[in-house]
Amino acid sequence: MALKEKSVKHPVIQAFRELKGNPRLVIYTEPLWIIPYNLYMPFISVYMAALLLTDKQIGLVASTTMFFRAISALFSGAVTDKLGRKLTTFIFDAASWSIPCLLWALSQNFWWFMIAASFNGLLQITENSWTCLWVEDTEKSQMVKVFSLLHLVGQAAVIFAPLAAILVNQLTIIPAVRILYFFSFISMTVKFIILYIYCDETEVGKTRKKETAGMSIWKIMGGYGSIFRSIFASRDMILALVLSTIFSITHMIMSNFFGLYVTGTLMLPDYLLAYFPILRSLVIAVFLFLLQPRVEKLGFRHPMLVGLIVFMASNVVLIFAPTETLYVLLIYVFMDAFAYSLVVPRSDSLTAMLIEPSERARIRGIMMVIVLGLSIPFGYLAGWLSDMDRRLPFALCTILLVIVFVVIASSKKRLERVRD
Repeated sequence: MALKEKSVKHPVIQAFRELKGNPRLVIYTEPLWIIPYNLYMPFISVYMAALLLTDKQIGLVASTTMFFRAISALFSGAVTDKLGRKLTTFIFDAASWSIPCLLWALSQNFWWFMIAASFNGLLQITENSWTCLWVEDTEKSQMVKVFSLLHLVGQAAVIFAPLAAILVNQLTIIPAVRILYFFSFISMTVKFIILYIYCDETEVGKTRKKETAGMSIWKIMGGYGSIFRSIFASRDMILALVLSTIFSITHMIMSNFFGLYVTGTLMLPDYLLAYFPILRSLVIAVFLFLLQPRVEKLGFRHPMLVGLIVFMASNVVLIFAPTETLYVLLIYVFMDAFAYSLVVPRSDSLTAMLIEPSERARIRGIMMVIVLGLSIPFGYLAGWLSDMDRRLPFALCTILLVIVFVVIASSKKRLERVRD
């Protein structure tokens, strides 16, 4: 009884039970998106390679996605304000996920992936509107907890990953991943419909819709110049930009080249790629559930510095991993997951806290234009490096993480002020 009572009082469970309205519905429906995403995600680059794409072409597809994300981010704030958070999320969820899933499932060559990348790049609009849809109904004091809950739901979803491994092992990579993409199309589309039917427009969203009624998208964007200048006039916002940009680049590189490295260089079977996210998610889930409440009182700086050190060390382990040796990769995954738990929720919540609520949509839009614009060359650069040596993209990630470490280490007073 005491154990049950203690678990019910756990901060994570209490935060979940206290959620209402849009934040609660967002977390309830997240598995419909995150489960299928986690099923196909480990096999993306291997699937493209099986369809005879080169490493450079895979990098170019990644850069193309970033290019369209940057373009859509430019319009995301204006579109979100004009159409409202709810309608914008529905339209661009379907455009950026439902349509690409069908294209990926039917892909025959490089050009199919390029077309899918152009649609998938529209996700930046729905990323903006979806975030506004729940952030604007969440108290500032609950922000880290809600971000942690979202990450926790995401990590729990990978328990279904063995199904993908079985499918790949039985059918081989191409037919198995086609099935996973078709399933993703159905599951994600159901989520988008549920959110549209049951979510409420936020108060900020209603206000912005009234303020922008009768205005064209171009006119709404007319104030972007002043917002752009205000971002670079704020050292807090510059800090958020540095963090967002580097984590965007490292995530892109790891997502596109980890699978190629593991199967092509370390010579491990394709189906094993599905199991690495399971271990990673178990570590993240344990940390977020058991240790996050204790670490939370330490603020941003120290946990992030520790996490960044572990991130860099994990990349070194990956780079020097011997071929056909599974246990070294397991050590890498454990270290990477531990680092992620310390760094990513804090980086996300820090960025959200620094944005002015009344202009959240437009500021987020401009910020993402900058972040993604800076990220565009790194997809092709990583592909070019991978063509020379598949360890080099991870060396690039390590260098970028060193930059983040220096920035965080030198931002003590700023991070303490944001926390207060």
